Amino acid sequence: MPYERLQSLFETMFNVRISQGTLANIVREMLEKSRPAIALIERMIKESSVVGFDESGCYTNGKLNWSWIAQTTYLTLVFRGAGRGAKVLEERFGDSLKNMVAVTDRHSAYFAIDFLNNQICLAHLLRNLEYLNDIDKEQTWAKDVQTLLREAIHLRNQKTYEVIPKDSWLTRLDELLKKNLDNMRNEFNEMKRGIIRCRDYIFNFLENPAIPSDNNGSERGIRKLKVKQKISGCFRSDTGADAFHALHSIADTAWKNGQSPLKAILALV
Repeated sequence: MPYERLQSLFETMFNVRISQGTLANIVREMLEKSRPAIALIERMIKESSVVGFDESGCYTNGKLNWSWIAQTTYLTLVFRGAGRGAKVLEERFGDSLKNMVAVTDRHSAYFAIDFLNNQICLAHLLRNLEYLNDIDKEQTWAKDVQTLLREAIHLRNQKTYEVIPKDSWLTRLDELLKKNLDNMRNEFNEMKRGIIRCRDYIFNFLENPAIPSDNNGSERGIRKLKVKQKISGCFRSDTGADAFHALHSIADTAWKNGQSPLKAILALV
């Protein structure tokens, strides 16, 4: 929420007059007080074996930065990066990346990093395939790939804790990837090439029950930043942007652990 709107809120609802400078100082102080908690969250993520990542554009003082998220079932770390490349994660997480299975979309930066392994988001892939269904309702190729992916997800949901060999699933996928799609629109061959590039990272969730089949957790975690920008526009300062990212990280981590996000933030005061 912009300082001017906060200033008006305090005066209207609480009859408290507070300057925008005071509000800026409070934000700066909260950022400093959040650093130990953020350091702990970061350390715990570095020790995690499966981590979801995502990134989204973030404007600060009219300049494009990137908001990044690294998250697990119980942890959320959101932070700013100057770019969208692999270097951002490599500088932040270092050698710990080599011990992680990364759950991501198909952005090329994630495959330039030396992760232990990768799992692409099947929910994202299913949406891409649905687009192909929309532009050509007569074809069956995209529908067949969707069916294969959904069957694999359904099996994992049925056998929550079992290790499921992926070889037979890859064989079925390869049969679909061998099909000639030259008589279809260009988008179909583009999709096929994209799937071929990430073939080895589609069914890893079957062989490791700790790996989710989608990256919805990361998308949910970074969505609040998008909502903020739609409502209030870009961040006006680096301090304000970093404070927002830090407090969101703490609040979301608290929520994931069944705690009150508000109480978690108030505990910093």
